[in-house]
Amino acid sequence: MELRTKDGTTLVLDCGTGIRLLGLDMLSRPGPHRVHLLLGHTHWDHIQGFPFFTPAFLPGTELNIYGSIAFQRSLEDSLSGQMQYSYFPVKLQDLPSRIHYTELEEGFFRIGEALVETQYLNHTAPTIAYRITCDGATVAYVTDHEPFWNSPGPRFDHPGDQRHIKFLKGADLVIHDAQYTSEEYATKLAWGHSPAEYVTDIAIAAGAARLALFHHDPAHDDDTIKRIQDSQRERAALAGSSLDVFAAAEGVELEIFGKGAEKAIVEVSALERRPVLGRQVLIVTHHRADISAIEQVLQDDDLLLTAVLNGRSALEMARDIRPDLVIVNAKLTDGDGARFIQQLRTLLGKSDLPIIVLTEARGPSEMIYSAETEATDYIARPFSPPMLRTRVHAWLARTISPAVTPAELPLVARPAGKDETELEKEPVDQARSADILVSGSPFAALTAEQRSRLMARATEHTYAPGHIVIHQDEPGGTAFLIISGRVRVLESVPDSPVEMFLGELGPGETFGESGLLRERPRSASVVTLERTRCVSIPAEDFLQMLQESPEMSMALLRAFAGRLHDADRLLARYAPDPLTGLPGRRAFHEVYRRLTAGTRRRGTSVVLLVIDVLHLKDINDRFGYSVGNDVLRTVADALIESSRASDLVARYGGDEFTILLTDAAAKDAELVINRVQQKLRQLTIYRNLPLTVECRCGYAFSQAPPDSPDELLRLADEDMQGKRSKRAK
Repeated sequence: MELRTKDGTTLVLDCGTGIRLLGLDMLSRPGPHRVHLLLGHTHWDHIQGFPFFTPAFLPGTELNIYGSIAFQRSLEDSLSGQMQYSYFPVKLQDLPSRIHYTELEEGFFRIGEALVETQYLNHTAPTIAYRITCDGATVAYVTDHEPFWNSPGPRFDHPGDQRHIKFLKGADLVIHDAQYTSEEYATKLAWGHSPAEYVTDIAIAAGAARLALFHHDPAHDDDTIKRIQDSQRERAALAGSSLDVFAAAEGVELEIFGKGAEKAIVEVSALERRPVLGRQVLIVTHHRADISAIEQVLQDDDLLLTAVLNGRSALEMARDIRPDLVIVNAKLTDGDGARFIQQLRTLLGKSDLPIIVLTEARGPSEMIYSAETEATDYIARPFSPPMLRTRVHAWLARTISPAVTPAELPLVARPAGKDETELEKEPVDQARSADILVSGSPFAALTAEQRSRLMARATEHTYAPGHIVIHQDEPGGTAFLIISGRVRVLESVPDSPVEMFLGELGPGETFGESGLLRERPRSASVVTLERTRCVSIPAEDFLQMLQESPEMSMALLRAFAGRLHDADRLLARYAPDPLTGLPGRRAFHEVYRRLTAGTRRRGTSVVLLVIDVLHLKDINDRFGYSVGNDVLRTVADALIESSRASDLVARYGGDEFTILLTDAAAKDAELVINRVQQKLRQLTIYRNLPLTVECRCGYAFSQAPPDSPDELLRLADEDMQGKRSKRAK
């Protein structure tokens, strides 16, 4: 899909196979070429044409690529993955054109004279729609998207459908995913696409002028698409609408004339990143299968998950963790989930707290509406885990302030004089101190007299986003209590530019107190992510009150325990082996559970390989540990290069490695083992290692992989030992 404005700006929407012909057509136009490529998402059918886009191979081309960040992968990583030598002769980074990447959130930005607005869609991966307005004309591009309820309009009660209609409001042309007929859609629920009937009704409700039915099903021939087009024209006519409906076709050219000046639909910048890293999600349901499914699908997004079984427990837990989003079952063991919605929002002081209700409803008849109980979103059970994941991502991004990434927050020395990012500094108003200290903080147990003494010398500060409140290694003289806003805790790694993410803190939480207790310099830096208001308390006053109040000490101890638990989970999941860069033993066990859960759902088998490096101790004794380390790194590289990106390679122990092959057959084991041995010989020669690297391998095959890898590890080890015994004989 190509869009050209009057001022000559060229926008290309997605890059499936059709972009090849578009690229050839562009070569007939005067160069050099400046192209803005807007990707809805990075599923294969939306990016597979990129390696065949001829202008990208020309030195004078400037290519600006925009899109939503995929799960755990940058926009550049997603595109370059299909241009590795295994799949294509030219790597992305070797293209001579100038390529720039811009990752988008929900919001607006400008390309030349065009206003571009974005909105998250209901799909199985982070997907955004584009609303493009220029010279008073508006085109909305919507792919891929599924109705929020299963039935089409003409009435739309789901909050998601209402947002969708608002985004399309008054567009001169809507290009919309209409992959299925209503009969086909009944068997394709949660695949992330729309039936044509829904699309027509949505366009009518939005008051659009023209509708292009788009993203045709590959099984539909021209006659089928024409029947769909005719049926939707009839549907619009029966509704008394003037909507012009047609099926999008290759080679069609349209000139769009608008009805007036542009009118922005969204009010925040799409260029300001709002990462969900470290956000707290509270899951409230007695269905343990739902808890397991949610944890499996959300744990890869660096979210901190807490599950409780009923509403009362949710209220108690919310005081401690202060969730950024709540997923609650509509029916709980202690009442309707809806009755706890307003209680949670009031308790946390967040009127916009996103709350997703898991309901048995398949439409609006079972939804509960009132000012007090209306949820942010509704998802019907049984839910699609990937679609739930994208909805959680969207709502967290919508309701958190734009954050500055650690790379944009260098830990530099604080300049002399007044820091311009500290907006205000003033004594604490004693009249407000009770409210400040009671709401969810460790000081909630203090008496009014104790709070007054604690605040006597305290000062209140307001910081702009990006302010470094605490610098690592500086002396500690104060403790801080967050009143509003959020901060990120970062630790610099010695002799390295790397900064480790340790967590994020919000209202009611404290920081800086651990240095006071240990009488040591600050162990990490604390940076504001948004406009943040804090109370700073002198060390002597804080320590005195800690000795005086056992209740305050216990509350602080519970907070420390929670931080240690969260940090341990992050380290277990993401801290790589420092020598090889591979996941370690604990990370292997956690990722194994997620990968095998997927294979069980698909009904596919797995193979687990165990690889031992032989004579590592003798190598260290004879050649030194530096050579021994080179051997381990060489084995790790051989395993990575011999496996697929979807497989799990880990360093399980000192001289032990594992590979989990997903969706694999037993015959694949020997194939991979032979490939590893061949690659190992090649790397040994290439790196001039002064020895022959030898490994012993064993494997286990399972058609129904167990929840824990222990049994497969035992079987693979037995297979390895059996091969050793045969060789010995």
